[in-house]
Amino acid sequence: MINVGLIGYGRYGKKYYDNLLKDKSFKVIKILRKSKRKINDLFTNNKKVFFKINNIDLYIIAAPTTFHYEYLKNALIKKKHIIIEKPLVGRFKEFTKIKKLIKKSKKIILINHTDLYIDSYLHLKKMINKIEKINSAKLIYGKIEPYPIGNIKDKYKLPHFEWLPHPLAIIMDLFKDQNFKISFEEKRSIYKKKLYQNLKVFLSGKKINIEINFSNNLKNKKRNVEIFGAKGSLLYKGYDKRKCFLKKNKKINYINSKEIDPIKNLLNKFKFEYKNKKFSDDKELIFSTTKYLFKISNKLKSIK
Repeated sequence: MINVGLIGYGRYGKKYYDNLLKDKSFKVIKILRKSKRKINDLFTNNKKVFFKINNIDLYIIAAPTTFHYEYLKNALIKKKHIIIEKPLVGRFKEFTKIKKLIKKSKKIILINHTDLYIDSYLHLKKMINKIEKINSAKLIYGKIEPYPIGNIKDKYKLPHFEWLPHPLAIIMDLFKDQNFKISFEEKRSIYKKKLYQNLKVFLSGKKINIEINFSNNLKNKKRNVEIFGAKGSLLYKGYDKRKCFLKKNKKINYINSKEIDPIKNLLNKFKFEYKNKKFSDDKELIFSTTKYLFKISNKLKSIK
């Protein structure tokens, strides 16, 4: 039995809780939430009490990004396994500090880069050799809703900061040996206290060129990845029912994949590593994805 301490009980905290309840390998010992409602044997809003519980094996951090550093640091000090929502932290200084602790950790540390745990993406990875030598990739990510900014004047609160980890994680997962140079184009506007950001990121490597298009001002939701090889291309569409496609000689083959909650796949990966007493093989992926996210963010101007 894996004892879990869940941090955060919002949208994703509840998703984790629902998945954990269905899996007999896990037992939720305590949930740390901000709200004072439903404070009982399961819920607490007292951080000191929560982190004094000794029989927790795994911390799942599903709190807002601004609290990630504090909770991640506490979990690392307690020498526990960790699953955390993306992005890892919200400040570059926090990243440089926490990186040392993560490197020293001999525990499993996983980030929920959702796309990496969607079945259609896992199918795409298995089929990537069918298109042979890869020369480029294009990723288009966007959503319908504008982004509320209130009084925020912080470049790390721009919409891309929460969305770019997804395509970046895919790139870093597929092309581990690349050292990319970055260039970008950006347009943004504010209308009725809503922020619209259009961002193109170009990653140029020795073997491959990547283009990421992000916008929260698209007419339709998009979560598209197309990888171009010498013999066709593979296309993954996160919002398409059929999800994954192989294009070869102008012919499109649809790949059937199961609809499984990516959080379930993430928890299954954790269980496998836990059972086999493996250290997490995701540390370099965590570092590279976070590094490029901050490289891009540092080049952008703050919100005016």
